Amino acid sequence: MSEKSNPVTASTTADYLVGYERILDYFQQAQKECPKGVGLKRDRKASGGYITLQFKLGDKRVNKTCGCYLTMQGITDALRKAHLVASALQSFSSESRFLAWYDDVILDKNVIKNDLITFGEAIAKVEKEYWEGRTKRRQQRDRNNASHQSSWGCVYGQYFKLLPKEATVNSVDILSVIHIKKQGTKCFKNCLCAMKKLAETIGDTELLCRLKEIDGTQTEFREDLQTLSVDDFLKLRIQVLSVSGDKRYHLESRKRWLWVFSMQMVYGFRVHEVFAIQNIDKPFKTKDGVIIPALSEPNNIKMIAVVGDKTLLDTTTKTGYRLCVPMLPPTHLDLIECLEIKSGKLPEIGTLSSNPKTIAGLYSDRAQNILRRWNKGFTQTHALRHLANLSGQMAGMSQETRAKSLGHSPQMNETVYKRRANTETTIDLLTQSTKEAIPLGSAIGVLKQLGSDVKNIKLLAAIYGITPHEVMELLAE
Repeated sequence: MSEKSNPVTASTTADYLVGYERILDYFQQAQKECPKGVGLKRDRKASGGYITLQFKLGDKRVNKTCGCYLTMQGITDALRKAHLVASALQSFSSESRFLAWYDDVILDKNVIKNDLITFGEAIAKVEKEYWEGRTKRRQQRDRNNASHQSSWGCVYGQYFKLLPKEATVNSVDILSVIHIKKQGTKCFKNCLCAMKKLAETIGDTELLCRLKEIDGTQTEFREDLQTLSVDDFLKLRIQVLSVSGDKRYHLESRKRWLWVFSMQMVYGFRVHEVFAIQNIDKPFKTKDGVIIPALSEPNNIKMIAVVGDKTLLDTTTKTGYRLCVPMLPPTHLDLIECLEIKSGKLPEIGTLSSNPKTIAGLYSDRAQNILRRWNKGFTQTHALRHLANLSGQMAGMSQETRAKSLGHSPQMNETVYKRRANTETTIDLLTQSTKEAIPLGSAIGVLKQLGSDVKNIKLLAAIYGITPHEVMELLAE
């Protein structure tokens, strides 16, 4: 990639994309990075998507395969080959000599390959490619980063360790490992993806085609997903703070953890992201010089929270730096005050472990243990994130705004993030939300007719995603 534009390694829009969307975004950025005269094109066969190179050879524009699949690594390899082709087109005066070079260098046709590669050697190739590659946020992976180490283990390591390291790569052993998992489950899908990656990395097209014939679609999902409403959480909060005399020394810890869970419910944070907030008690200055006020600032009305790239434990946040806004439902416009968001403090968490998986999952594990210890019937913190999304929907926030604040794609917001709506929240969505807001100017006119009391001003502000102060300014015009 060229260092001038650097869009592929520093994109911010891709932070909210997932799966195939992220691959397409990366491909589009790579197309922009192609050298002059050579382009990348997507194509498809029965075996899956792949990439071709387009360039002018003589008087004709040709479209030639480059041996790269439409994957994150395949796109990177294709772009590298595009630069090689651009250079070669300037060097060769004979088409025949260029085509011979293309077969040798780009397609490796005349390279004698040793197919007798062991699983251990194949895994080493995948691991080398992994550490030389970039994360989904296009940052260079770091062997010393616990989050990156944990990701390797979760995505590849746990499945590769089931293969016989000394045996030559073969489909029988790979299929036996895959079918240990139950087809239709997420584990089966992930294991199949890991084995496809191994086959792709060593260039075993026959094995890869065979694996692509297996249906890895996830059809079984968790049936124990917990749901709760805002009122449920408020009741839980009262119960947790109502401790007996001999447990008063735990009160400060309880307050701090309740603040973590409150931030999840109001902003939709993942647990570890709360420990990466940059402006809890001090303002944050962005790269372009904008000052984001501290959440604790008494006059802070917008209450924008800044999530950083890393947590206090130096682990990596899932979607990196982003700005988030509170998602307050019209039924509970006073949550910021009620949950004491402005005066919150983080729990003190540390670990002596050097295990990457332990470090990377410390925040979520500790949070779940805290909830189990409280024994209030609620243990899944991710339900609070889903509740925030529903609150934002009820407040009239657009799907794109909610998705951006939550740190995922609108598609994810539309599908996965509607599974945890309980009956009370669903009724509120049907009866108390604004689904099709009229223009803001018209709404201000209606508010003037109805009367601009505090409750109506707060409601209008929540629906249109602005502050009550801004509503009052518009009313004064």
